[in-house]
Amino acid sequence: MEKQLPQNRNKCDLGWRFVHYLKEYCQNCSLAGFSYIANHNLHLTERIFWLICILASTFGVYHLIDMYQRDYTSRAVSIVHESLSPFALLKFPSISVCEVRFKTDFSEEVENFVGSLGTDLNGPYNWEVESYISFILFPYQYTTGMFTRCDPYEKCDGCAKCPKNGYRHIASRFAFNCSDLFVECKLSHQPFDCCQYFLPMLTPFGSCFLFNSLQNNNPGSKHWLPAMLDRGSHPEMRLHLTRAAQVSVRNEEDITNQPLPSVGVIVLEGQHKTLQFHKEDMVNDPSMRDIPVAARDCYFPDEVQPWSMYKAYSFSACISDCSRLYQMELCNCSIYNLTPYENKRYPDCDFAGYLCLEKASMVKQDVKRLFSINSPTINCHCLPSCTEGDLKSIYEDQNGKTIRERSVNITLVMPIWPTDQYRRQVLRTSLDVVVSIGGILGLFLGASIQSAIEFVYYFTLRAANTALMARREQRKRPQ
Repeated sequence: MEKQLPQNRNKCDLGWRFVHYLKEYCQNCSLAGFSYIANHNLHLTERIFWLICILASTFGVYHLIDMYQRDYTSRAVSIVHESLSPFALLKFPSISVCEVRFKTDFSEEVENFVGSLGTDLNGPYNWEVESYISFILFPYQYTTGMFTRCDPYEKCDGCAKCPKNGYRHIASRFAFNCSDLFVECKLSHQPFDCCQYFLPMLTPFGSCFLFNSLQNNNPGSKHWLPAMLDRGSHPEMRLHLTRAAQVSVRNEEDITNQPLPSVGVIVLEGQHKTLQFHKEDMVNDPSMRDIPVAARDCYFPDEVQPWSMYKAYSFSACISDCSRLYQMELCNCSIYNLTPYENKRYPDCDFAGYLCLEKASMVKQDVKRLFSINSPTINCHCLPSCTEGDLKSIYEDQNGKTIRERSVNITLVMPIWPTDQYRRQVLRTSLDVVVSIGGILGLFLGASIQSAIEFVYYFTLRAANTALMARREQRKRPQ
C-alpha cells in the first residue's frame, strides 16, 4: 500500500499538470473562442455559451469538409470540346493489321502438318483436325462443340488426332512473317519500310502487326515512325498486302480485341477497299496526373495495373486481362492468345483446359459477364484510357476486285482535317483543396497553419521546457 500511494500521486500530478497545460493553451491560443472558456473572470453561463459555439463550429467544419470530399470525385474534372489551331499538326493514329484466314485458305505447310498427324476415318485427310488447327491459329473462329468433334478419332490408331497442348508454339510456327504479308506501305504518299514500323504481337484476336503502338513499341525508338502531318500533307495510308487481313484504326494504347467495337475493315483476297474515318484527340491538363483515379475516372497508358500482361493500359487490354484472370480462377489456365508473352504464372490451357472453359462458357470473352463477376480476387472495374481519342468510321468503299489474285489493297484516309479536340481539364487542383479546407477552418474556428504549429509547440517544446525549469527550481530549494 505504501508503494502504491506514491505511484497514484505521480499519476495525479501528471493529470493536473496536463490540465494546467491545456488551460494555458486555451488562454493563449489563436483559435477563436477558446480563451473565453479558460477565463475564470467570466460568468459560467458565458463560458458555456462559448463552449456551445465552438462545438457548433466544429460540427460545421466536419460537415462541410465531409461534403467537399464527397463532391470532389464528381466535380474535380470536366471534359470540354475545344477548337484546334489552323496550324496544329495532325498525328496519324495507330494501325493494326491482323491475319484472316478461312477453312479453305491454309498454306501447304499447315496441310502437311495435319497430314503428318494421320488420316481421317474414311479418307486420307482429316478435315476436322484442320478445323481445330484453324481455331488454334484464329480464336475468333470458335464455335460451340468444337472440342467434342475430336472424340471420334481418339480410339482410331491411324487417325489424326487434335493436338492436346503446345498451342502457342503451333500458332507461332504457322504465323506469317512480316515479309510474307506486306508488299508496300505509304503514308501521305511517302513510302516507308513496312517491316520496320509494323511490329508483330499476339493479341486476343490472333497474330497481328501494329504500327506505332505503345503495346510493342515506344516513341523515340527506331521502329516508331514520326507520323505528324501538317496541312500540306494528305492524311492517308495505303497498304498493299499479299492476302486477306483485318485492318483497324486504333489509339496508340489499344489492342485488337474481338468483343469490343472498332473502326476497321476486312479485306478479302483480290479486293481493293477504302476506309474513311475521322479522329478527334483527347488531351489532358498537365496537373491531371495529380488527380486521384477515382476523381478522373481514367488511367494513363503508363499506369499499368500490377496484374496486367500488357505494356500500356487501355480499356481493351484491361478486358483481356480480366478474361485471363477469370479463366485462371475457373480452370487454372487461360487461352494462350490472352497472354501476349509466355508467363509461368499464367499457364496456357491444354485440351483439358479448353474443355473446362467450354463447360463454363468462357472460351470466348463475355464482356457483360466480366462486369458482373463477384469475386474477391478479381477486380474488373475497367476504366477508359485518359488519352483515348474518338475514332469514327465515315465510309467504306470497295473499289474493285481482281479475280484469281490473292493480294489486297487498303486505303485508310481522313477526308476531313480535324478542327476540334477533347480536353480533360482540372477543376480542383491540390492547391484548391488546401485553400478550400483552410478557408473552412479559418471561417469557423479562426484556424491557420500557425494554429497547428502552436498546438504542437504547447504540448511538446513548451511542456518540456516547463518541466525542465520546474526541476531546476526544485533542485535550488534547500533540503
